[in-house]
Order: sequence, then structure tokens, then C-alpha cells
Amino acid sequence: MSVTPLRGGAAREAELLGAVLDVLRESGYDRLTVDAVAARAKAGRQTVYRRWPTKADLVVAAFVKAVSAPPSAPDTGELRGDLLALMESLLDELIRLGDVIAGLVGETRHNPELAVAMEHHYVAARRRIVLAVFERAWERGELSSSADTDLLWEVGPATLFFRAVASGEAVNSELARRIVDHVVLPLAAAGRQPG
Repeated sequence: MSVTPLRGGAAREAELLGAVLDVLRESGYDRLTVDAVAARAKAGRQTVYRRWPTKADLVVAAFVKAVSAPPSAPDTGELRGDLLALMESLLDELIRLGDVIAGLVGETRHNPELAVAMEHHYVAARRRIVLAVFERAWERGELSSSADTDLLWEVGPATLFFRAVASGEAVNSELARRIVDHVVLPLAAAGRQPG
């Protein structure tokens, strides 16, 4: 599929996709309309449809744009410092996009394109970052060889996401530190041979 460039270039596209996120926050996916997005972005309806033929295309593009710059893998020289840095970046992301992500999670069951975008551009990208941190920790002897990193990487993000989105509880750096110190690090070290 060829992509029709927007008059105004990348800045105009970013503005329009930002409007999608605003409308998503206000109305949710089901009630989002291209007309509402076009009005918010002060764009012609046909301009939007030429670039994104369906609502799903438009929402996927906005989501991918919003999450396309994941944090880089921190390298503080120790697992704890790396995990704390990752949790801080996740807190920032939750503040910026938690409501949007929460609103789209349920929609992924009905929208395969959105599900693929969520998995590829959000989940998998962040998984790679955390696994890179665990790999360095393993090389430094900070991580048990029996640690289930495929499961362990989800613990911190899942806890923060649940607290922030499902429970509506406040999330902050202190909670992130408690998750790292009392949950992730003990699980990461479980079974490690004294060295």
C-alpha cells in the first residue's frame, strides 16, 4: 500500500496523530470517529482518509508513533540500577500513555492489526530492552542461571500497569523501587550459586 504524504510533512502528521490520542482518551476506541479526529486536528476529512483509509489504520498509526521510541537499555553497571532506570522510564510512559494503552488492550482481541502493532512496537520492543539488561547481569554474575527471564521481565511492568490502570492507584518511584528490591531482584537471584 502506498502512503500518501500529508501536506505539512512529518510535523503535520505528528500533530494529526496526536489528535487521535486526544480523541481516544476522551471517547475510547468504539466512539472515536475520523470526523472527530479531523476536527480536532483542523484537517479535512478526506485528507485523513487518503492517508489512513480506516479508523483502525488511523489508530494503529497513532499508537505506533506514540511508542516508536522506546527507552534504550540502561547500563549503570549493576542490575539494580538498570532495573530502577527501566522502571522510571516505564513510569514516564504510563503517565504519558497509560490511559491510551489501557483503552486499546481490550480492542486488540477484535482488531488483529492493532494486536500486531501492540505486540511488535510496544511489548516486544520493551521485552528486548529488559532481556538485554538481564543478559548483562547474567554476564556479571548477578542473575541466577535458573532465573526465568522470559517471565521475570514482565513482573515490574505488569505490577505498575495493574496498579495504575486496573486499580487506579498512584504509581511512583517509591513503588518502582519496592518492586525492584522486594520482587524482581530476589526472583532474579533465586538459586544463584555463591561466587
